[in-house]
Amino acid sequence: MTVGRIDQLVKMAEQIVQNLAAGDAGGAARRCADHLRRFWTPAMRGQLTAFWQEGGEVSADLAAALRELND
Repeated sequence: MTVGRIDQLVKMAEQIVQNLAAGDAGGAARRCADHLRRFWTPAMRGQLTAFWQEGGEVSADLAAALRELND
């Protein structure tokens, strides 16, 4: 995977979690994980998860969503 590709996936996921946190940060991780399950391909989810698990930098909210996604 190219650096540009993972950067784009991280950017999109960060935007999703930020938008879903507006007004109710408590459920943002759950809603983001649900969104990723429903609308992202398994390959996209896998690439984002691998990036994060290998120490890639993501926000705390996105990390929480990825933990929930992969539980």
